[in-house]
Amino acid sequence: MPKVKNFSLIFFILSFSIFFVTQKIYTQELNKIILSNGWNIASSSNVKENGEAISTNKFTPQNWYKTTMPSTILATLVSNNVYPDPFYSTNIEKIDGYREGIWRTEEMPEDSPFKVPWWFRSEFTIPANFKGKHIWLNLHSVNYKVDVWLNGKLVADSTLIEGTYRLFSLDITDYALAGRKNYLALKIYPPKGMDLSVAWVDWNPTPPDRNTGIWYDIYLSTTGPIKLQHPFIKTNLAKYNYKIADLEINCEVENLENKGIKTLLKGTITKVNNLKEGGTSRGGNKKITFEKRVSLNGKEKKIINLTPAELKELIIKDPKLWWPNLVGDQNLYNLKLELFINGKLSDVKNITFGIREVDSYITEKGNRVFKVNGKNILIRGGGYAEDMLLRQSKERDEHDIAYAKFMNLNTLRMEGIRGSDYLYELCDKYGIMLIVGWCCCSAWERWEHWDSHTLEIAKKSLTDEVLRLRNHPSIINWLYGSDKFPPAYVEKEYISILNKLDGTRPYQSSATAESSEIAGATGLFMGPWPEVYSYLPPSKWYSKLEFNTEAGPSGEQIAPIESLQKMMREDELWPMGRAWEIRLHPNFYKDMRNALFTRYGEPNNLNEYSLKSQILQLETTKAMFEAFGRNKYNASGIIYWMFNSAWPTLYWQFFDYFYTPNGAFYGAKKACEPLHIQYAYDDNSIYLINNLYKNYDNLKVNIKVHDFHMNKKLDYSLQTDINSDSVKKIYTLNNVSELTSIYFVNLELFDKDNSLLSDNFYWLSKNGDDQADFSELMNLSPLKLDVSYKIQKDNDIVSVDIVLANKTKYLAFAVNPKIIDSVNNELITPIYWEDNYFAMLPNEQKHLRVKFYNDKTRYTAHKFIINGWNIEELSFDLK
Repeated sequence: MPKVKNFSLIFFILSFSIFFVTQKIYTQELNKIILSNGWNIASSSNVKENGEAISTNKFTPQNWYKTTMPSTILATLVSNNVYPDPFYSTNIEKIDGYREGIWRTEEMPEDSPFKVPWWFRSEFTIPANFKGKHIWLNLHSVNYKVDVWLNGKLVADSTLIEGTYRLFSLDITDYALAGRKNYLALKIYPPKGMDLSVAWVDWNPTPPDRNTGIWYDIYLSTTGPIKLQHPFIKTNLAKYNYKIADLEINCEVENLENKGIKTLLKGTITKVNNLKEGGTSRGGNKKITFEKRVSLNGKEKKIINLTPAELKELIIKDPKLWWPNLVGDQNLYNLKLELFINGKLSDVKNITFGIREVDSYITEKGNRVFKVNGKNILIRGGGYAEDMLLRQSKERDEHDIAYAKFMNLNTLRMEGIRGSDYLYELCDKYGIMLIVGWCCCSAWERWEHWDSHTLEIAKKSLTDEVLRLRNHPSIINWLYGSDKFPPAYVEKEYISILNKLDGTRPYQSSATAESSEIAGATGLFMGPWPEVYSYLPPSKWYSKLEFNTEAGPSGEQIAPIESLQKMMREDELWPMGRAWEIRLHPNFYKDMRNALFTRYGEPNNLNEYSLKSQILQLETTKAMFEAFGRNKYNASGIIYWMFNSAWPTLYWQFFDYFYTPNGAFYGAKKACEPLHIQYAYDDNSIYLINNLYKNYDNLKVNIKVHDFHMNKKLDYSLQTDINSDSVKKIYTLNNVSELTSIYFVNLELFDKDNSLLSDNFYWLSKNGDDQADFSELMNLSPLKLDVSYKIQKDNDIVSVDIVLANKTKYLAFAVNPKIIDSVNNELITPIYWEDNYFAMLPNEQKHLRVKFYNDKTRYTAHKFIINGWNIEELSFDLK
């Protein structure tokens, strides 16, 4: 019996550890206090008082809605039961101001309760030790304009505080009351049609409030007379062949006083040790220290540059590099910068960073290839979306990145600069690269309607986001356009900002193949619309030699039935009605549905529909990623559209809103294995794909072909090797015409110790992929599998090792193991199955492992269920 698959276990264990850790604070500011509690909100239509009155102790928020921050208006109203859960059934259509269809730049309906400003009010105590310091109120991404009142005084108005993607640090020293209760009132104005706000395009409905509210934490901090801002660490590796790193550090310092001040800037660099938190950065005892004296005139602001030419301590020998997922460890460093005046600390910043160098080049075929630390990287990822109501959740962030790593992906595309600060930290920690840029099909690309003010907000938004994100090693690329490149007058401004504030990573004018006159060729490709957003048969993907920034056969992706039951009432599940319609893309679902019916036969019930959908998703998604793997680096990257979903939808996702993986999830996971064996639909050949950066020899391959009746037509073994980061054809299937109309190919790859490295299974048509008809699979003989298992519990982590045996003479197809809470009859998610929707040949055994978190607040008892296409359901309690 072959040993358990070692590659998947290693990366499975690393991935799973993410789910149970809490990341340390990424940046530190002096006396930071997050203002999360004690908030109330109300519509300005219902409040007679002005900001001067509301921001005092004389005002009592009667009939206001209690909430915590960050929160949008709609998120607060839902949590206060003003509106029913918009994610369930057709409830979203019952919310005032709801607008059907895709609206990105249109105005809110006139009768919308969200068309007017809303008041956000908080009471909090400022510690007494803040007295004598400069006190700052920090706002991050408030949507869209804001008047800020504190203790009866107007601090700043909406002529200053504007822009969803803006950072503001307001000096409230003259307004704040240290040692006493303070009263903060924000009058938040909603975005208008052409404001540069959050855009959801066609991924999900637009929330009726257009996400008006507060997106990120609002917090207080203090400084002394000199403030330190925006530290940035640049690394230079290539000139030393990646054996030595030059660090360049710059930061902004500002004298807040009228008189000149001399200050001492001290820096300390240490290695981060996050092994106990599930990371791969090992830390160390060595500290790098440096200092520089700085003089500032009264009210002067200047940029301080620290270079290796001046400070030899910034030349680091044998640096521990940051690598993407599957390539190497994600080594991280911490930089602590401190400003002292006469020995007294004035300000401090702690920044986590990675030493790595990103580059890219365009091949002769016109495709961009990304390189990290001198190595080519095949980009394989998905398009990310956070919660539709912008409800931040560290738990959901951890699930998202754990799934990305577990699926063997290495990249997420953040269109619209999505995600919490914590999500970016997790990507740094676990090697998930990020492509970051503005959103398509919205005000961000309606340049013909821009005026000088719009351009100014766009420039300030990009400036603030680059300052916020540029130290993250996970970010490898900026896209300052998406479906179009900007006009020259906008593009010049964007490029100037990127060159001035960053200069350490590539950027492109759009995510398409269109070349702008300024930036030139992108080396990227998008679409084409609509074919790659709905359905393509597996063979078609092998002709796509490109870097595709968004594509995927996912026009309709029916969730597993347990998730469908969470989305809709029982009477809405079948036949399909309005609850389905609002969860499907009107332009794409029909092609995918037609492919499903043509390829697998029209389903007779919901169970059959859901299962057939999982198989079609697995088949096509696996082929897409396998095609890009086989064709690397002529095909240099693929971003699956999308990675996750912002609400319970039925298209464009690897897993649904409830974290239930679908067939596409397991297809991608299989295709992106570190060392992978696969069948290629275009030439009927078997290939090895080495996604690792080491050579392998003495590998053993088993190739088996069966006809529909399980007669063995080929049983062939061979020995081979494969070079680092390479592709190798090892066998071609011949005489396919002699097989039944449906036949099966089973592949196995072993190392020299007979440990299983990769296995793969295909159902194929003698008539060719384009003409495939797999409806005869419904005639597979029913069977029962034998199951044994061993369960282990380590604190709250449950691990189950399962052995399945098919002791029959028939094929077991689309075997679907699952674990549910037996009391609530609810799928346990997130769930980490090594494999799912798999096949088993006659007399085959399969070793399978699953891990999950025993969340006692949600689940009370565990039941193991196994069923599938032709599998008699087994169910028993896990004990």
